[in-house]
Amino acid sequence: MKNLTQSWTISRWLYLLAGLFFVLIAINDRVWFMIPFGLYFMAMALFKFGCAGGTCEISQNEDKEPLN
Repeated sequence: MKNLTQSWTISRWLYLLAGLFFVLIAINDRVWFMIPFGLYFMAMALFKFGCAGGTCEISQNEDKEPLN
């Protein structure tokens, strides 16, 4: 459990809260097709993949030569 919550960023917390929000609203309003969307956001936060893991940023490598 310690490894699961270690080094969490703000974006991971936001993804977890957004996913939880979608799941709870979907259950409350009985909009069942929204539950997978909420579970996807929660899984991104818990397992650190996708943008919640910081893999969506573009790296700025200045060592690359320009494409001519």
